[in-house]
Amino acid sequence: KVFSSEQPGDPDTPMVNAYVGDPIVIRALAEAANESHTIHVQGHYFPLERFLTGARPQSSVHLAIAERYDLFIPAAGGPQRKAGDYMYHSGRLSHLGEGMWGLIRVEDEIKEGLQPLPMRSIVPKSNPQICPEDAPRKHFDVVAMDFALDLNPNAPDQVPAPSGTNRNLILANPDGKIYALKSEVDALNAGSLQPHPLTLRANVGDCVQVTLHNLLAKEKASFHADMLAYDPNDSMGANIGRNKGDQTVSPGEHRTYTFFAHPEYGEATALVTDFGNITRNVRDGLYGAIIIGPAGSKYLDPVTGADISLANSWQADVIVDRSLRNNRKRADYRDAALYFQDEDNLIGTPFMPYISSTAGLSAVNYRVEPLSWRAKAYDCPEEDAFHCNGKAPDPATPVIEVTAGNSVRLHVIDAHGEQNSTFAVEGHQWPLEPGAAGAEMLEVQQFGPAETLELNFTAGGPHHIAGEYMWSSERMTYAIAGQWGILRVKPRAGAPKKMQAASSIKNEHAANSTRTAAEYKGKLVLRQ
Repeated sequence: KVFSSEQPGDPDTPMVNAYVGDPIVIRALAEAANESHTIHVQGHYFPLERFLTGARPQSSVHLAIAERYDLFIPAAGGPQRKAGDYMYHSGRLSHLGEGMWGLIRVEDEIKEGLQPLPMRSIVPKSNPQICPEDAPRKHFDVVAMDFALDLNPNAPDQVPAPSGTNRNLILANPDGKIYALKSEVDALNAGSLQPHPLTLRANVGDCVQVTLHNLLAKEKASFHADMLAYDPNDSMGANIGRNKGDQTVSPGEHRTYTFFAHPEYGEATALVTDFGNITRNVRDGLYGAIIIGPAGSKYLDPVTGADISLANSWQADVIVDRSLRNNRKRADYRDAALYFQDEDNLIGTPFMPYISSTAGLSAVNYRVEPLSWRAKAYDCPEEDAFHCNGKAPDPATPVIEVTAGNSVRLHVIDAHGEQNSTFAVEGHQWPLEPGAAGAEMLEVQQFGPAETLELNFTAGGPHHIAGEYMWSSERMTYAIAGQWGILRVKPRAGAPKKMQAASSIKNEHAANSTRTAAEYKGKLVLRQ
């Protein structure tokens, strides 16, 4: 009830008032602060490039010191055109808990004290429905459950900080909580299924219904999804402002939330979070996503080829329906989601001596591979811990396998964090705006808490070179803490041998490349 206006009233932070359909511009500025921020807006979107037709919508953006960004929201009430209260807030949950949030109140009838905009004297009523009658339907039975998380089964529960302080890495969370499909509960409890953040898939134009069953022992849970259309009085999954009813679920109970993959949002990454106890449960793992693909797509398991259109899988082969006009030139692609998590709010702050290593929980898809532990476990220098002269097995973090030349779409999701970070895939580039002619090509991209990235690239780079490439946080304290993994690009059948070698995790050592400790601690420069 903490975000509800029912008892304490509206918050003291600024209220944004608008009528359904009004355009809104929020001028977000980070002034005299020494920390980075993200601003997130519920139930609405703004384009990454405001004046570019077809620009990718998003609902969060990061801001650093002295930076500003204009959030141009095309219509109050979102694509769903629904009156109600929505929240803007900091993506950093510690800052949210400290009060960095406020309301966007959208009305569908004239209110005293709020003038209509010029040329908008007639205020439209809320859309009576969320999903069109003819929309394809998908239903998922989801549970919120207690589940102790072991971020690396081969490693100890804590890895000491290099400085010998108490800033240890935490590799086990006995208070873990996860979303999963109801059909997965028995296998998870039996240990025959490895948990990962809930990843559901739907298509543009689908009506998605999620029935949440709360299996938590002690507290309420909910299912809040961004970048999807919903009724804020029914399926927001959070008790916000003056919205009616309780949208959380008590232990042992269930309720159904309805979402529409609106064409205005398009192919999007809908971050899912719990609002039963947002400042704690999300940290403990209660997050996921609904990934929206092209209209009519099917989803297959990359290993078995089985249909996983209604399954929970962090990676899938997307089979595009090219019989649809808008899909005729679209290629099938490998789709994967990487969920980043951290909780260290001291890195980068002006404490002396300067803090050089991160602490607490740090994970990708509930897994982590710290380099100090890896070097010790497999008897190799820490500056060579990614590879260990070929002695070390694959990391516990995700290994993405794909054939050279195939299309890849990678979703980078900051599900819980206290820091902005950057992401890179060795040897690959992707456009800032997919499909836009002349779009800037990126090799590293910044992201912050509650923010998502979409990376579209060709496996093996422009020359389709097979090999082992590293994906990682390029903020080196987090790569050292274990936020890294492998993109394994397999040779195409019949490809020339000269196309089957890459400068990568394994192949660079075959070419006798070395890293010095100093280089490793700094910019991780490779020497051939």
